[in-house]
Amino acid sequence: MIFSQYLFISSNKIEFILIYSKIVCKDSCYIMSKNELEKLRENINEVDDHILDLLAKRASIVSKIGKHKNSNKTVVDLVREEEILNRLLKKTIGNYSKDTIIRIWRELFQASSNLQMFNFSEIKTKRTIESINIYKGGQTSIKGKSNIIKLSSNENTNSPNNSILKEIKEIKFQNKLNRYPEISGLSLRKEIGNFHGIDPERIVLGCGSDEILLFAALSFCKDGDEIIHAEHGFEMYPVIAKVVGAVSKLIKEDENYKVTVKSILNQITEGTKLIFIANPNNPTGTYLNRVEIIELMNALPKNITVLLDGAYAEYVIENDFDKGFDLVEKFENLILTRTFSKVYGLAGLRIGWSYSSEKIAKILNKVKGPFNTNFFAQEIAIKVLNDQNHINNVVKLNHEIKNWFEKELNNLNLKTRVTFGNFSLIESNIKEANNIFNHLLDDGIIVRKLDSYNLPNCLRITIGTMKEMETTLESLKKYHG
Repeated sequence: MIFSQYLFISSNKIEFILIYSKIVCKDSCYIMSKNELEKLRENINEVDDHILDLLAKRASIVSKIGKHKNSNKTVVDLVREEEILNRLLKKTIGNYSKDTIIRIWRELFQASSNLQMFNFSEIKTKRTIESINIYKGGQTSIKGKSNIIKLSSNENTNSPNNSILKEIKEIKFQNKLNRYPEISGLSLRKEIGNFHGIDPERIVLGCGSDEILLFAALSFCKDGDEIIHAEHGFEMYPVIAKVVGAVSKLIKEDENYKVTVKSILNQITEGTKLIFIANPNNPTGTYLNRVEIIELMNALPKNITVLLDGAYAEYVIENDFDKGFDLVEKFENLILTRTFSKVYGLAGLRIGWSYSSEKIAKILNKVKGPFNTNFFAQEIAIKVLNDQNHINNVVKLNHEIKNWFEKELNNLNLKTRVTFGNFSLIESNIKEANNIFNHLLDDGIIVRKLDSYNLPNCLRITIGTMKEMETTLESLKKYHG
């Protein structure tokens, strides 16, 4: 009895000792851990102080360099900045990622250029915004002329058919002018989803597809990150990159003005976050086929988002061109965009949309403002979407007129590039391109000079009505007469 009681007491003591020791050890470990954490934080403070000293020294040297520069125009040396980045990336050690190093030093470049301008009293924006050339688009008027043919903006010269126009007149929008539209355009998204067989919850509407390009850049790029796009691509790509503080990296094109999978991959760096690919491209009219897109997506790091801009997709009838949306199911980092501005003929209403993975759609919706598309645009887009007979006729007529027009241009010894879209691309030399442009302008016909695309030797001519193209051809015959 005594022996068993002793065992019981002893076992209780042992248990108590074990529990006590655990508590004490835990507290000791916590105290040691807390002390160690404080020491590490003190180390961080010392490093930060040292960084501040180094920044002060760097600022002093930068200011001295600035005194040797002639003007604000020569302060920014992008070539030198790239040389610095390349050298530093080769020397980088530690756990900070290389894209973090790139962003830190690009912020330093920005701060350094401000120091060298020696003017801190002016209103300033970020350096990338200061360098934006405002997008002007195609010329829209000719001084002294009222009856013009406008073939400069790739608009669809075929308006919606008469039945749709009649329905538009019957829309009682006056009663809704004082009300907000659907906050996310759910009715239109459902119609798009039904037509294409895709999930409306993963469709995001934009004020034109341009706005969705901006959503993507805002969502995935920080200051100093890189956006890749074609060297002769849509003018808004570099503008959007600069708006968000990103750096444009240009994809080289082959002799046919086409980007390739290899040329895209050649531009990938640790700083790459987003790739804009117009498919087909404006103004060169080339495209990547489905096999090439899959090859590209498989080769890319998964942290890089690809946006395929399909503004002209409906015009392409080639078998290897992918008009579908199933690749979004295969690649979470892919965004596909479409617009109602081109083949649907609603450029004046500014409405477009994107389709992507659920993850990306949720991110874009966080960036998208409420009510970003208006009631009238949503209503009319639904009506033209459901008038596919008219859309098919628009595509068919575009191909017929385009093929005829380009054949006639070739008969005049004007070289045209193979393009897929609602436009033709004339390639010549700079002098003749200017002469042709001015001659057509004198005859009341506006086409697009491509100097801003760095193609000063080319002209882009929108495919208009048959009558408009016949008039344009007659003017060109006079030029060559």
